[in-house]
Amino acid sequence: MTTKQEKIIVDFTKFNHWLNARKITSKFINNKQKTLSRKLRSKKNFKVNSKELNFINSNLSIPTEKIILQKKIPDYILWNKSKIDKTKRPIKRDGIHFYNYYSLPIPKGFVGPVILDILCPKNRLPKLNNGHLEQAITINLGGSDIFGRWGKIKNKINFSKIKFNNSSLNPWVIGDTYVEPTYCPHSYSRATDYNSQILSYTAKSPLEKFVKNLNNWSNSNYQNLMKNIKVKDLRASILKLYLDNKGVDLKYLSKSINIKIKNLDQIMKNKKILIKTCKFLKINSNMFNENEYSSEDKIGKTYLSYKDSFKTIRKFKSYTIASMASSERYSDLFGYFIKVSGTKKIKDLCDYASSHYLVTNGSFNFNIDNKSIKIKKGDAIWMSSFKLHGFSGKGSLTKISNGENLDTSDLNEILNIYKPIETLNRSYKDRISWGYE
Repeated sequence: MTTKQEKIIVDFTKFNHWLNARKITSKFINNKQKTLSRKLRSKKNFKVNSKELNFINSNLSIPTEKIILQKKIPDYILWNKSKIDKTKRPIKRDGIHFYNYYSLPIPKGFVGPVILDILCPKNRLPKLNNGHLEQAITINLGGSDIFGRWGKIKNKINFSKIKFNNSSLNPWVIGDTYVEPTYCPHSYSRATDYNSQILSYTAKSPLEKFVKNLNNWSNSNYQNLMKNIKVKDLRASILKLYLDNKGVDLKYLSKSINIKIKNLDQIMKNKKILIKTCKFLKINSNMFNENEYSSEDKIGKTYLSYKDSFKTIRKFKSYTIASMASSERYSDLFGYFIKVSGTKKIKDLCDYASSHYLVTNGSFNFNIDNKSIKIKKGDAIWMSSFKLHGFSGKGSLTKISNGENLDTSDLNEILNIYKPIETLNRSYKDRISWGYE
């Protein structure tokens, strides 16, 4: 009888990476597990039985999830409006039918946007949710204004209109947009008697990897972290973590950089000393710069009205576009409105981050590979990184990105890495052993 374990397919490239990292030779495996050794010699993806998998997990200490073959990331996924409508799921909150949610296309394991019907009536204060780790961008899709709520106390910051562009001026810039920070409670209600929708993209958090690891720590480890992180002087706390981890006290630091250091505050207040300290520690001093988030309000959200979006209208390649709200904190989370008006079936878009498109008006062409696919209002597309594509005809879309597939931290690593081009060439589907056969 075949078990689920015996059906597991190992990704040879991932497995080879772990063998290189753990300094495990093919000879060692051949002495311990001959059937697995034979499969490895083919340098192809292979199935493992329960005995082989147990050897990988126990003897080599490689978890299954690190080496299992995953489905290839598609170049794009296109859903028409009728398919999106079938994902409808009603949400009850505060004793009423509060929202309808609709999903947009994404590959397995990715996060993606949702469309919401805003059903809470205008004369009712919408009940807040509890917020979430992931930051989000929200767009009023229309056809009416709505209220947004972001705090228990009702004031101009915590409760305001998110407007829909119901004018004849630049109707393709469809509404107000805003970015909300991590764990920001929020909720929405109608501002009129008419229904309106929003597009909300709860995007992958830059802290996701850290939080996953953090949740596997013991409570004492967590408490020790919090004791070492001082809110009032966070930058100094982080610098001290580096000093302690590298075994450097202030006396040794003073001797090494030839400056008498009395306390951390002295380093943080003097840029020249900070740069010298970071150079000695072999870390980038830019991480300790004080950032100013001038576009944020007092609860950390960044707002852009559709009228302010008008001011950003510009030509970009074959299109006319206008910016959405964005935040300095979340450099990968951004979007723009697109007006399509060219008849030439062109492919002139190719972005570093995966993108989500929603058709907001018209019927026109989505051009990819050797195909020109008709799309219309309500259709949605997920697009992979660095896939050439474009649009032609007459219509409009919204586009939002969050850095999945490739993000700012990856780009920073590419900038920092020794011999970046050689490294990228070697790392793509690397099947070469580490050289000690």
